Amino acid sequence: MSIPRLHAALWISEPDLDASAAGSPESETPRVIVPDGCMDLIVMGSTAVIAGADSTARRITTGPGRAVGLRFDPGVLPQLLRTSAAELANQVTPIAEVVTRAPSFHLGGSAGDDARELLDLAEALASRTVIDGRPLALARALAQPRVPAGSQTFAGSAGFAGYPVFVGSGAGSIAEVAADFAYSPRQLRRLSAAWFGYGPKHLAKILRWRSARELIAAGHTRAAAAALAGYADAAHLWRDERALLGR
Repeated sequence: MSIPRLHAALWISEPDLDASAAGSPESETPRVIVPDGCMDLIVMGSTAVIAGADSTARRITTGPGRAVGLRFDPGVLPQLLRTSAAELANQVTPIAEVVTRAPSFHLGGSAGDDARELLDLAEALASRTVIDGRPLALARALAQPRVPAGSQTFAGSAGFAGYPVFVGSGAGSIAEVAADFAYSPRQLRRLSAAWFGYGPKHLAKILRWRSARELIAAGHTRAAAAALAGYADAAHLWRDERALLGR
């Protein structure tokens, strides 16, 4: 469920009661979490953790309990936590190690109870922060096959006006993206690490691959999806996929 005011989506993972029965091997089945440039706040039982942005696919073993999470758009959660995304990348960190006086969580009687506790935490973090639109605009630019759209800018909600949008096809270089945002390539790399957990080139690779996956899921062939997502060819898409999935 989308939570626009937090730039996040609420998700709930319920246990498979049959699979999690005592002695059932399915309760230890590894799951693959693919990289998407996002970070999550997750409540599991009485514990709240931060799942940092993954550089490549993460393989986890599911437990028997419920998990409730908020997945934030790229660059948002580090602002709420007042920390660098690079310090949290590729790991799961208890929130108490990042946020002082973090509240305790207790497993509720329903998924809705857990979701309300998590939303209360996120709202408390958001109340002390004015979200900077630059990371969201940058992630949007890096995600799109692009040519500069001249004077076109965001005309949406407050806080995002004035940032460039892109149209058309052809993947721009990181130097071009930096210039569009009036950064040097070095500034862009530094800001990208702080906002997303890794550099702009890697974020662009992740977001372009995610776009291609969505196009394939919508019914496009791999070749068509590769072209629409800005790849040189389907082989380029395949190489990025292998690298990101660790195959």
